[in-house]
Order: sequence, then C-alpha cells, then structure tokens
Amino acid sequence: MKKKLALLDSGWLTMETPETPMHVGGLMLYKVPEDAPETFMQDMLNWLMDVKEVARPFNKKLKTNLPMNLDAGWVTDRDIDMDYHIRHAALPRPGRIRELLALVSRLHAQRMDRQHPLWECYLIEGIEGNRFGLYIKIHHSLVDGVAAMRILQSRLGMSASDKFPPPWSAEWEEIEREKSGKIKSVKLPRPGLVESMKALSNVAVNLAKLAATPKDSNIKSIYKAPPTVLNKRVQPARRFAAQSWSLSRLKAVAKKYDATLNDVVLAMCGGALREYLLGYATLPEHSLVANVPVSIRSADQADEGGNAISAVQVTLGTRIRSAPSRLRAIQESMNSAKERLADMSRFEIDAHTIMTNLPLLAGQVSGLDGRVPVMFNVVVSNVPGPRETRYLNGAELLANYPASLIWHGYAMNITVQSYRDSLDFGVIACRESAPKVQRILDLLENALVELEEAVVKPKAVAEEAAAADIKQAAA
Repeated sequence: MKKKLALLDSGWLTMETPETPMHVGGLMLYKVPEDAPETFMQDMLNWLMDVKEVARPFNKKLKTNLPMNLDAGWVTDRDIDMDYHIRHAALPRPGRIRELLALVSRLHAQRMDRQHPLWECYLIEGIEGNRFGLYIKIHHSLVDGVAAMRILQSRLGMSASDKFPPPWSAEWEEIEREKSGKIKSVKLPRPGLVESMKALSNVAVNLAKLAATPKDSNIKSIYKAPPTVLNKRVQPARRFAAQSWSLSRLKAVAKKYDATLNDVVLAMCGGALREYLLGYATLPEHSLVANVPVSIRSADQADEGGNAISAVQVTLGTRIRSAPSRLRAIQESMNSAKERLADMSRFEIDAHTIMTNLPLLAGQVSGLDGRVPVMFNVVVSNVPGPRETRYLNGAELLANYPASLIWHGYAMNITVQSYRDSLDFGVIACRESAPKVQRILDLLENALVELEEAVVKPKAVAEEAAAADIKQAAA
C-alpha cells in the first residue's frame, strides 16, 4: 500500500535536477581496534550487508506515475539488494584526509537511482592513522537530516563490546520495542479548514511585517539578502571540507559573551564568510543572511520518516568589522526569530514553513533561482549529537562530519554536528561558484580566535561600535 508524501517531502523530489541532488549525508570517521584481525575490514563489510529484513525508512521505495511527483508515495521494498546499497572503497596510500574529502565530494555529487530505496552506504578503508570511514547518504524526501542522525547514532553501541545489528536492520524495531514497551508514534491532529485558514492568515500578517523592516536591520526574513557570488546557478561538481573544533572552547566563548553555542557557531560562519568574500573583493554592502533550519520533531518521532523542520532567517553581520559586535548583531537577530516561533502554534509553524519554502520550490522548478533575487545567502545548520563515545561493531566513532545539500542560487551549506567534546563542521559547496572552499576552515578558526582574544565591552558600547563599523564599511 502506497503512503502518499507530504507536500514538503515531495518538494525535495520536485527540486531535484542533475545539478542539484536532494540528499543529505554524513562522513563518520572510525578507529580500527588495536587488536583487530587482518580480516577486520572484510568482516565489517560482511556485517553491514548481513541483513535479512530492512527497517524503515531504509525499506521505502518511491512510486509515482504522474509528472511533478503529484501522486508520489512510498511503498515497502521487500526485496532489497544490499550489494547495491552497501559499497566498498579504499584510498591510495598514504590515505590522507585530503583524499578522503575529495572522494566524499565526488560521491555526494551523484544522484541516487529512484528504482531503489533512496540511500547508500560506502565503507572506506585505508585512511591514515589506522582509521576507516563510513559515508552514508539518504534522500531528503525520505527523512530530514536531524532524524537521519538520530536514527544512525541511536543504533551505535555504548561500548566496544556491544554487538548490535547494522543500523538498517529490522531487528532494531524489536530492540526498540523491548526498550520502550512499544514503538512510540506521535500523531499530531490535522487542522480543520477554519484553523488552517486562520494559521495561514496569521503567518501572512507576520511575514508582511517582517518584509517592512529596513534591509540593514538585524531582524531578517526571506528576500532580505544581498546578491553575492555564492548565489548563482550551481554545477554538478561538489567540494566537501570538514574539521572539528573543541566544544569546550566554543562554550567558553559563549559564556564570555552571555551567548548560546549556536550564536557562536553563527558568528564563526559570519566572520569566515566576511573574510572569504573580502578575499575575492565581493563583500556586499549589506550583511549576508543565513537560513537556519530548526527541528520541530520530538525525540520519539525519529523513525517516522519525512520532514519535521522549519527555518528562520538570521543576519551573519558580515558588514561588521568587530567580531564581538558581529556576535551581538547575530544574537539580536536570532532572539527575534526564536520569539516569533515561540508565539506560533504548531499549525502556524507548518504554515510558515510551507509559505517560506514555496518560493524556493517554485524558483528551482522554474529555473529562475540563481537568476533572480535570493531568499537568503547560505544555510547554516547546527545538529545536536551524543556526548558519549559511540561504537560501530567494536570500532570507536571519532568524528561525524555532516554533508548537506545545495540548490541553484544557494551554492554553500555549513552544517555542524556535536559529538563528545567536539563540534564537527561539514561544508558542502559548488566547486565552481565557491572556489577553494577549504579556505573556509582556516577562516572559521580565525573568527573563533577573534572572539577569544577580543575584550568584552558593555552592550551599549558594543552597539555603538557596531554602528560605527557599518558606517565606515559603507563609506
């Protein structure tokens, strides 16, 4: 029996083109156990493939007969070819991280075959330091990035001695049933016509108010972003850059400025993008705007599939020279966005998500995105992960680098995943529109050092300095 896709889920399928594959992914870096036998990698490959029955959402295959995916739905594939979904690769010696990221760049650029369930896993051996990688990608229409991370991480062991089935094994449904007494499934009530119309009306009023704010205000909405070199048509080739930062280090900066961890991440991105664009003499007059995804999925809904995300628009303060003043502008912008979401009902959040994504969908389908004014400049996403060490069939997980998606007109995506005492940054970009994207990693470090070394000023003084910075930059 076919389960029809929700509007937002089918949108990801409709937006997909050869240049814009709509899958999310991640590179998980593991340590080979010290006492591992010579056959460890072959044994790992066999274990990943040894699945009698596949769990949801990994067993869902797309079925559609009409154009534009108007009747698209999921059916259960009961004859999954694991040889197709689990693939083996090896790096040439010495197996540097540079070659690993180049391989993931190529793999992430390739669209998936819709005749199969829309996910793939690559076991990558030969990484220097006695390590191996697991690169997994899954279509955004099947599950959003937050849910994908929760599923994969919740099915890792808490110790090297834990022996569990592979993450896509249907045995996990029984394991989770025993843990909770039953598989939780939270079904939200559907709004009636009156409630739907009221939600749409409220959201429309709020968006109209936001649209009236000055372009140089820190309070942002869609279509408040300046044009940049990052907002052109994209080509199929991708570049993936990844690096880890100490979570304790970022928390110390957050405490210093009475900010949140996410504020600091956004400030790092703002500082890095400012210097990146200055390097090409293309920094726009107005500050860049980040589209920041926000999960509205409860912890017990991870296996439900589909998408449960909204997004807010936040300034990145790229026209502000002072790192502390830039952070203050980001705080003001983010706090305002949080307050707007907090005042919305779940139905209003759904309406807000649809109304702010429909222009993006229309732009991608019509071919106008990358040729008309953009809704935002870059996506910056922060996904929480486990604080405890995790293991895959005895191998210790060292880092988890997310690899998200980009579209026409939006050539860069920065996604952050926390794990243990680290924040793992994954930057995916169009190879042509965002050249030498690996420079972003050095610039992120520079932006963090600026915040660490700056002297904290009283709020009033910081606001005055920010205003002076903007005025001088515009002169």
